[in-house]
Amino acid sequence: MVQTDRKLFYKIGDVCRMCELEPHVLRYWETEFTFLSPTKNRAGQRVYREKDLQLIEQIKFLLYERGYTIAGANRKLLDDGTANLPLFS
Repeated sequence: MVQTDRKLFYKIGDVCRMCELEPHVLRYWETEFTFLSPTKNRAGQRVYREKDLQLIEQIKFLLYERGYTIAGANRKLLDDGTANLPLFS
């Protein structure tokens, strides 16, 4: 993941560019990984924190590099405690 500048919140377009994913993939992962739940701002747009970016990178690694299924990656993250990262790190 390439980060040019650190912000408190990132919009879905920013996250897609940094993580090299399509927006529909992130929205789908939100339905499958319950611990991946970005907040929404007053305009209703998803806003992701640094913690969410780390989690997305972890999910992407497990699915694309390690070949896990979604259920397997979900279980792995829950077992490792990665899904329970502190709210603000």
